[in-house]
Amino acid sequence: MQFRAPLVYASVSAALALGLTASPTRAQDTTRTDSTRTRAVDSTRTQTRTRASQQRIPVRKESSGEVALPSRGLTARQRADSIARADSMARADSLATIEKTRQDSVAAVEKARQDSTAAVEKARADSLAAIEKARADSQASIQRSRTDSVTTVTRTEQVSEPQLGSQHYLFGTSGFYLGVSGGGVIPAGKFKDLGYDNGWGVNVPIGWHKPGNIFGLQLDLGYNTFNGKTFVGGGSAPTTFTNSDPKVWSANLNLTLNFPLTESKRTNFYLLGGGGAYRFQDFGVNSALAGFLGNDVINPDAADNRSSRTKWGLNGGAGLEFGVGPTSLFLESRFVNVFGKRDANTDFNDIFGSGTRDVRWIPITLGVTFR
Repeated sequence: MQFRAPLVYASVSAALALGLTASPTRAQDTTRTDSTRTRAVDSTRTQTRTRASQQRIPVRKESSGEVALPSRGLTARQRADSIARADSMARADSLATIEKTRQDSVAAVEKARQDSTAAVEKARADSLAAIEKARADSQASIQRSRTDSVTTVTRTEQVSEPQLGSQHYLFGTSGFYLGVSGGGVIPAGKFKDLGYDNGWGVNVPIGWHKPGNIFGLQLDLGYNTFNGKTFVGGGSAPTTFTNSDPKVWSANLNLTLNFPLTESKRTNFYLLGGGGAYRFQDFGVNSALAGFLGNDVINPDAADNRSSRTKWGLNGGAGLEFGVGPTSLFLESRFVNVFGKRDANTDFNDIFGSGTRDVRWIPITLGVTFR
């Protein structure tokens, strides 16, 4: 750093020379003049040094980052401008630093927010994926269990039935069966009123029904007998009939409807119904039953009187079947209605009463079938 002292010295010397030239009277007192000049010079030097020491040296920040000293000859206004410019640049740098700090803070907050949102979204997606996987695994497990169960049942049916069929089944797995049953028969309606009591009967079912099918066919061959008692007819002249024990042979073709009650389909509730022929024998030419079947019981010698007659009838009922290996036990009940041919005249109405001409009874049987 340099000061302008030589320039000051030169200016002071010139001023003194001019003063001496303009005032010749002062030149005469050389001693006083020299002393005064000496004091003036010293005073000027002292003031110059004082101003130089108190002078503020402005600095300027260049683009390269170094501090550049001001060049010589700057005026006070230039120095002030330089100082103001330096202060302005410092404030600008400070504001830039603050702005950068603010932007960095905002960026950090935004990044933290984005990271938090991403973490929450990832956690939600992971949770949904875990729930979906658990649901899919559960459904797959249930499906596997169901498939395994069905496969096991199918294999059991496919393997065990042929084995049983080849060893024990009478008709293999064709669906055909043969059975036998027996039980009691109960007269109903007019048949009971004519003087006939409970009897017994047997039945032989021959049919076809595949396990698992709802429909089947069955031919029933039956035999029933009833207990005859003495019957006294009504009217003005009561007639006494000594009823023998009638026997009834029957053949009915029935349709069966089967409803399985277990998964193995070996236990069934079934309905059956159909029709066929009924052959009455040993009922007595002059019995009360003979009058319902077509004999002229008022005239025992009538040419059309017979000791046996065949009539058409219908039957229907229900039963329970319990499968036991190649056999099935069943309990069954039916209602039988045979169409009679009683004469519709006054004398018959007096004897037997008005009403139905049909013969009805209810068999209840227990039996077994072989497949």
